[in-house]
Amino acid sequence: MNFDVLKTKSVLYVEDEESIMRSFSTVLKKLFKDVYLASDGVEGLKLFKEHQDVDFVITDIRMPNMDGLEMAKEIKDISPNTPCLLTTAHGEYEYFLQAEEIGIYRYITKPLNITELMQTLADF
Repeated sequence: MNFDVLKTKSVLYVEDEESIMRSFSTVLKKLFKDVYLASDGVEGLKLFKEHQDVDFVITDIRMPNMDGLEMAKEIKDISPNTPCLLTTAHGEYEYFLQAEEIGIYRYITKPLNITELMQTLADF
């Protein structure tokens, strides 16, 4: 993938830990044209519905109100081809099985790494 093309794309980033969101969103803003930020799945889903032209969704799995898997499932129901990427500090196998059931096969572990993000985005 030519990563310059990301400058024309948008991303929805959903993360409930403020320090992680703040640091990683700074990186995303350098990579993408538009970055939409949400602190839980409810807010993320609302933003997705407002900006259905979002090209990528990056979300934490475990969050209050609505977790990342539930939000991603709702997004996939609305827009099946929107790539969703999960971030997690948890290695629980159950989450990965649930993610595969809704068509999500890409993960990034925390702490988030820009090189790993770029390699994962190249798969889309």
